[in-house]
Amino acid sequence: MLSVQPKGKQKGCAGCNRKIKDRYLLKALDKYWHEDCLKCACCDCRLGEVGSTLYTKANLILCRRDYLR
Repeated sequence: MLSVQPKGKQKGCAGCNRKIKDRYLLKALDKYWHEDCLKCACCDCRLGEVGSTLYTKANLILCRRDYLR
């Protein structure tokens, strides 16, 4: 499950390891992400823009379309 949260204390991004200074941050798989860093491993679509659900298979984060392939 993906959630958008208002920024509180600065957190590190699970994708790039830099501090998240954006107004909002994404929380997925119990980790925090920049909006640009949380992408599908196959098609590179930004998962924060395509909905509130993401999928994992073989340790890859995927959008619904690529998960169902």
